[in-house]
Amino acid sequence: MIRILLIEDDNNRVTKIRSWLPDDVRLVHTASAGRVLGVLKRDSNQYAGIMLDHDLQTQAATATDMELSGSTVVTWIKDMVPTDVPILIHSMNFSRAPEMKRSLEAAGFSVTRIAMDMLEQEHFHSWLNEVRDNWDDRE
Repeated sequence: MIRILLIEDDNNRVTKIRSWLPDDVRLVHTASAGRVLGVLKRDSNQYAGIMLDHDLQTQAATATDMELSGSTVVTWIKDMVPTDVPILIHSMNFSRAPEMKRSLEAAGFSVTRIAMDMLEQEHFHSWLNEVRDNWDDRE
């Protein structure tokens, strides 16, 4: 069983991604940037892959959450997550998503960028194959 961390505040997107999951993948979902920090502090070494959105304000848990975004999460990922964890940026924010990708790649991460409106099950499973390969190499 591998674990994927999904950082997404749109429940329709979460439902779509859950419908694509094979039986050997457990999805851990967090809907706000602020909650991601706690998750990463607790178990950043436990994820085989991370799926990341940029605009995360619709389910903000605190007032501070309203000021946080996927760009903030990128900083935390670079500080807390091993660089062999593949990242899938599915954000529809066409100005910030490329910046997030460049920042993560500069830090040594393998990053796939596919906007959610273009993301299909076959793209997800292709990325998931990379996730599995990296996880297997880790163990």
